Amino acid sequence: MKIIEEEKNKLKLMPENLDDLWVLYNIIEKGDKVYALSERRLQDKGDVIRADRGSKIKMFLGVEVENTEFDENTKRLRILGKIIKGPDLVPLGSYHTLEIKPFDELTIEKNWKNWQIDRIKEAIDSSRKPKVLVVVMDDEEADIYEVMDYKIKEICSIKSHSSKRLDNKANEELKKEYYHEIAKVLKDYSGDSILIAGPGFAKNNFYKFLDNYPELKKKSITESISTTSRAGINEVLKRGIINRIYANSRVAKETQLIEKVLEEIAKDGLAVYGLDDVKKAIDYAAISVLLVSDSLIRNKEIEEIIDKTEEVGGKVVIVSSEHDAGKQLKALGGIAGLLRFSIES
Repeated sequence: MKIIEEEKNKLKLMPENLDDLWVLYNIIEKGDKVYALSERRLQDKGDVIRADRGSKIKMFLGVEVENTEFDENTKRLRILGKIIKGPDLVPLGSYHTLEIKPFDELTIEKNWKNWQIDRIKEAIDSSRKPKVLVVVMDDEEADIYEVMDYKIKEICSIKSHSSKRLDNKANEELKKEYYHEIAKVLKDYSGDSILIAGPGFAKNNFYKFLDNYPELKKKSITESISTTSRAGINEVLKRGIINRIYANSRVAKETQLIEKVLEEIAKDGLAVYGLDDVKKAIDYAAISVLLVSDSLIRNKEIEEIIDKTEEVGGKVVIVSSEHDAGKQLKALGGIAGLLRFSIES
C-alpha cells in the first residue's frame, strides 16, 4: 500500500496487491466517500445513461458508499454507491460501481478511526517486507503455501511416487523428480524467503538438493515440525516461526493471539469472549487487546466496543476470518479480549 496524498479526512491510496484490497474492503464503510478513475457506459448522444447500451468512457467519479465486495478470483474490490461527483453527462444520485484493482489509485474521505489508520500503516509496512513461501514436506508429499496478510494461500500439493516395492536406484530417481518439481514451483513464485519445514530428514535432504538451485537455496531456511499438511502450516504459525522470517506477518500474529486467548480460557485466566463478557471487561477498563472478527466490523454495536476499547488504552486487532485461527475466533462469537487483570465473573 502506498499513500499518494494526505489531507484532512482524506487519503489518496494505491493498493499494490490482494492483501491491500482486503484491507480497503475492511475499512471502507457505508457513508464513506470514495473517488477514483472509472468506466461508465454513456449513450452516444449523451442525453441518457443506461447500463445496457452506449460506449464505455473513462471518467473520474466519486460515490457515497452503500456496499463493498471483495473478489479474490478477479482481483477486484467493488465499491457501490450513489454518484456525488462526475462530469456533467453523468447525473448525480445515479448508482455506479467503482472497480479497484492493484495499482489503481483511489481517494477515501471519511471520519477515520484509529484502528483503520493502524491497518493502513500495517499495509504500508507490509509492502516493504518480503513474502514468505512455506514448504511443508516429508518423503511422500510436499504442500506449498504463500503467507498472505489476510490468509494462508495453498499453492499446490506435490506427491513423491516413491514406493517400497521399487529398488533404491528407482526410488532415488523418483526422489530427484519430486525435488525438481518442488523447486520448479518455488521458482515460479516471487517469494523473497522460503521456509522448508517438516518432520524427519526430508526437509534437510531437499535443502541440500537446492545446491542445484543456488538462487533458491540462498533465501531458504529449514525448521523441524511434528507433522505435515494443513496441521503442519498451522504449527509453523502457532510457534511464531514465520515471525522470525517476516517480522510482522499479520496472519501469524493473529494466530498467536488467538492461541493465547484459547490458553487463557482453558485455565480460566486473563481472557474473555462473547459480546456480553467483552462489554463487561471494557466497563472495568480491563481489555488489553481486543480481537474482533472482520465479519463483525460493520456492526454498529461492535464499532462502539472498538471505540470504547481505544478510549481505555486497549489495542484493537481486526482478525481475518479467512484463516483457521480466524475461524476459531468466529466460533467464540467473533469477539474476544486479553485482559490486563482478572475481573469478577
